[in-house]
Order: sequence, then C-alpha cells, then structure tokens
Amino acid sequence: MAILGLIFGSRGKASDSKMRSKRLKYVLFCNEIGALPLLPTKPANILRFALWLPTRGINSGWKGCMAYVTEVCNWNKNLGFEDPRVPISHYLTQFRHNFRRLVTTHHPAVKLPIRPGLLEAMMLDADLSKATDVRDMACYLLLFFLGLRIGHCAVSSPSQAQHALRFEDLHFHPSFACCEKVLVCVRSTKTRFRAAGLPFWTALARQPHLPFCPVALLQAHYMLAWRGDPSDFLFTGNKTDRTGRITGRAPLVRSTFNTTLRRRLTMAVNRLGIDLDISMYSGISFRKGCLSTLGALNVPAHRLADHADHADVASSRIYTVDTLDERATNTTLIASKFQARAHRL
Repeated sequence: MAILGLIFGSRGKASDSKMRSKRLKYVLFCNEIGALPLLPTKPANILRFALWLPTRGINSGWKGCMAYVTEVCNWNKNLGFEDPRVPISHYLTQFRHNFRRLVTTHHPAVKLPIRPGLLEAMMLDADLSKATDVRDMACYLLLFFLGLRIGHCAVSSPSQAQHALRFEDLHFHPSFACCEKVLVCVRSTKTRFRAAGLPFWTALARQPHLPFCPVALLQAHYMLAWRGDPSDFLFTGNKTDRTGRITGRAPLVRSTFNTTLRRRLTMAVNRLGIDLDISMYSGISFRKGCLSTLGALNVPAHRLADHADHADVASSRIYTVDTLDERATNTTLIASKFQARAHRL
C-alpha cells in the first residue's frame, strides 16, 4: 500500500497516466529481480532497468527506454533523493553507445528514405510563384543534400525551437549575389551539444546542372522570408492563439510539416503512377534518403559519418553498399603488397 501511495499520490489518483505506467513498470522490475531498495534507486539498478525494458515490451530503442529511466529518476528527485544518474554519468555515456549497438529492438514504424526521383516529382508539382512552396522545396532540398535532422527545420514543441536554424546560421560564399557555396552552422546536435561550444558546420554547393538547384532555391526563400532580423527562424509558419488568430511567426511545426509532406508525396506518386504507403514517410525520410543515396554511390562509412555528424562510424555502416567487384578489387590491392616473383608457382 505504501508503494501504491507513492505511485498514485496521497489522494489515490495519478496526475498523469503515462507517469503511472512508467512507475508501475519499475515496480514490476524491482519485484522480478529483487532490485531493492525501491527508493532511493541504486545507480546500478538504473542500468539494469534499461536492459530489462526491451525484454518486457518496450521496443522503441534507447529513446523509449530512457523515457522510463527518466521518470524513475524524476520520482527519486520528487521525493528528495539524488538523481541516480549523477554518480554514474560517465558510465551512462558509454552504456548509451553500447546499448544502441548491441540491444536488439523492434521498430514497427520505421520510416522509409525519400529517393531522388520522389523529390524531383514533388519539385515538378510545386508552384514556385508561392512563398510557401518555395519555403517547402528549399527546406526539402536542404534536408536532403545535407542530411540534416528534421528538428533543425521543424520542431515538435516550443521547447525545441532552440535547435531550429536561423538566418544568421547561413553564410553565402563568396557573396549572396554570386554564391557558389552556402556554409551552414548547426549550433546544437545529438552528438555535439551547444554547451560544448563545438557547432557542427556543413556546406551546400551550387548545382547549376540541376533543374532545381538547392542553393538557388535557398536564395529565393531567403529573399522572400527575410525580415531584417538575423535571429529569425529560417523556416517558419504562422503562430496562432487559442482562437486561431495569427499572432506572429514561429518555427515550422513537425506535425504540420509531415502533413504537408504527405500531401505533396500523394500528388507525386499519383503523377508517377506508383503505389506507395505515404504514411511510411516523414521528416526523417530526407536524412535517410541522403545517407542511402551516398551509400549507394559507395561513399565510405567514415565520410558518411562526417557528413551526417554521426557520433560513431558504426551508425553509418548501415547505409554503405559493398559490392563483390569492390571486394575483389580489395584483394587485388592486398596482392600488390607481395613481392613479384620471376617464376609463378
């Protein structure tokens, strides 16, 4: 009863059903393996709990398991105990990397990569006389060519707005009018945090041979959206109040971005006459499409990791494509290191 009181609160009700579910999961874990005391939680039990979760129905990988771990840590803090992650912060970082590489998870809703043909079809259907279409196409090409994470262009909540690109994050080289290359500063990523002072720089080159040049479209969007404030968000939508009245501009919302993307994809596949499950595409599809395209072009994993700002080359290897011809060529390279002999055996 004491444990139920801790979970449900003094009035016997849970203020949040998700919070209650996560706490009950932890109680089941403690009961099953004898992880006592329940509270305060021992740091080692945090790691054990994370490994236990995938065996008990939590199939959303590291992110899903950490949601449960975070709730347990918050539970400790709410009761006046120390966050159990603090004493093991260094080991938790190593645990995270190994967890992602070694723990098998099932992702029923994995999104598909967007292919260049689909992107071209959406470009052909766009009306570039409309500012919204210019914005969307510039955003799509920026995501695709640079392999950026969707959070840099569209956010899930206002708290994530700090990660969204701003006008000041772009540098047109050698000048805006005669731009050949756009330098893009990504100030916060999953692998290089803002507090570390190590922003991730990437670059987009002009592609004059393409009917839709990513640099030219980015310039067109810049001229239409620029309002004189470098700190403004690069890709924005209307900000509304509870009555639906427009009150200003805000970063693109992830749900709106995905809805618009799927509408454009529906038009594209209808024109191409192909059958695709549009629900399998979202903002992450551009990043996957970028890395899949580079992998199919035999770009090595270490270059993919640098382009995508992966923390580990192992994350990039899933996109690489090794052919039998390439492996045969590797054996020829090895053979070149043997000393030539006058007589063959």
